[in-house]
Amino acid sequence: MIDIRTTTDIHAPPDVVWQALTDLPKYPEWNPYITRANGAVEVGERLELRVETPGGVARTRRPVVIEAEANRELTWVEEGWIPGMLAGHHSFTIVPRGPNRTHVVHRTTFTGLLLPFVRARLETNVREGLEAMNRALKARAQGGGGPGV
Repeated sequence: MIDIRTTTDIHAPPDVVWQALTDLPKYPEWNPYITRANGAVEVGERLELRVETPGGVARTRRPVVIEAEANRELTWVEEGWIPGMLAGHHSFTIVPRGPNRTHVVHRTTFTGLLLPFVRARLETNVREGLEAMNRALKARAQGGGGPGV
């Protein structure tokens, strides 16, 4: 298993952070890691995400939303073409830290038989992608402030 965990503190309330995370059509405007996103942020729904990892190649992913609790948690999971070979579990945990402050835990966990062959690349490229998205989410939420963030 590879567990890549990043965090960021955002000077905005949780609902503003949630709005930015769940307004998928606006990802191309601000998100350097997931540069295109379509679908409904509802449990059981399949998303279509264009992921561009630093140092990697752009790929279209089709994960399934497994948790979507407003202002608290968004999680999706994707199994590779062959079950058991490589799976990714991606989550955002939103933690209120005061009237205008939110702590976000942004995490991806990989499992599967291919991990020994892709470990170094995933640990570097995915971590850099998550951190870039964190910075962009922070800028988006702090610069916005309501519907359409």
